[in-house]
Amino acid sequence: MKKTKISTTDSESGYMVRDGKPKGFFYLDHRTVDIKCNIITDTYVTPGNVNDVDPYIKRLDRQIERFGFNVKYVGLDAGYFTSPICKRLSDRNIQGTIGFRLGPHEKGKYTKYKFVFNKELDKYICPGAKELKYRTTTRDGYREYVSNANDCCNCELKGKCLTGKNDIRTIRRHVWEDHKDKAFFFTKTDKGRDIYKKRKETVERSFADSKELHGLRYCRLRGLTKVSEQCLLTAAVQNMKKIAMILARHCFQLLQSIYFHISPTVFNA
Repeated sequence: MKKTKISTTDSESGYMVRDGKPKGFFYLDHRTVDIKCNIITDTYVTPGNVNDVDPYIKRLDRQIERFGFNVKYVGLDAGYFTSPICKRLSDRNIQGTIGFRLGPHEKGKYTKYKFVFNKELDKYICPGAKELKYRTTTRDGYREYVSNANDCCNCELKGKCLTGKNDIRTIRRHVWEDHKDKAFFFTKTDKGRDIYKKRKETVERSFADSKELHGLRYCRLRGLTKVSEQCLLTAAVQNMKKIAMILARHCFQLLQSIYFHISPTVFNA
């Protein structure tokens, strides 16, 4: 049986446990912003124990259907770097620029990305130029590739590759891993890096402003519906300020262009 902690004061909140975050009952605000003007186009609240990945694709589809956006690229943090997310982005002809983590591994040992996958032969090639052949597919959709024990025993690199008492190396590859590799290599390109850098200037800055300047660090009311109202109102206020700044900037540029346009006539007269 699975035990779930439920708040006695707000049963709709969720108990959140994340690395680098405080433990407790929280709500999560899933926000979407545009890369050009940093306008908040969507805010969606879930309990704190909901994974960020779960509502993402539905919120993206809602953006496209409601506003008619022609989305070509999306910038996401490492929490979204999963095979299902990358696959669904590819199905929509959207290029993901996603941060990545190396995953759980022993320090000083070769990670999965040190091995080269040969798609035509359906096998991995290790740093020692040996093959890891396909063995089986798990129920979760992961294909397992294993090395030969004799190759590993006589390999000079086994100290950097094998962990614990294992005499072979096993690599798991999801059936949708090709889509994940596509996002991984694009993020490393110059264009991918430029898009990914925009995250800290757009959505991360939007969250920081809402917490520091608009009181969104704490919930003022209880219940999912009331917390959603708080997040929507906060987003509306932020958008009003952002739109006002954009209009003011455009008006200033327009006045400058008019001044420089008529000034020669004034001086000639």
